[in-house]
Amino acid sequence: MDIYGKMAYLKGLLDGMELADSKEKKLFAEIIDVLDELVEAVDDLYEEQDELQEYVESIDTDLEDAEELLEIIDDDLGLVEEVLGIDDEDFCQCDCDDDCDCDGCDYDEEDADIIEVECPECGEVVCFYNELLDDEDVDTVEILCPKCDAVVYTFERDLREDLDDDIAFDDDDDE
Repeated sequence: MDIYGKMAYLKGLLDGMELADSKEKKLFAEIIDVLDELVEAVDDLYEEQDELQEYVESIDTDLEDAEELLEIIDDDLGLVEEVLGIDDEDFCQCDCDDDCDCDGCDYDEEDADIIEVECPECGEVVCFYNELLDDEDVDTVEILCPKCDAVVYTFERDLREDLDDDIAFDDDDDE
């Protein structure tokens, strides 16, 4: 017999008792009413717990799917890096040696010079490290706004070298 059946049985016992409208009958009736409310509250908790269990299982399934997708993306990224010949050290922000895994490195992002530029299209402030401009193998660097993809900063190495040469010639003229 379930709990609702037991409550019905108790109510039937109370009704079957040959108690006149006495204090005892009122007491038993109130006790049964309180028990009935407790049964309803427990039943509601069971329903809510079942809903939560279904929700947690749904989240768990979604999380498993996301983990599988991340593994696929990681594998694909590893393949792209392998094809392009990119190493993790290529993305290192520190000035340490090639054997550095950057876990114990003393590089501090706060020490790096940061350039801030406002996007002329959308007004977004774009920040980047000036170290991006120091790569001798790259002649032109264009920084794009992450919000609207507009070019917010362009650096051309040839212009900088020409300016450096002009400055050097100007210094020679002063002598």
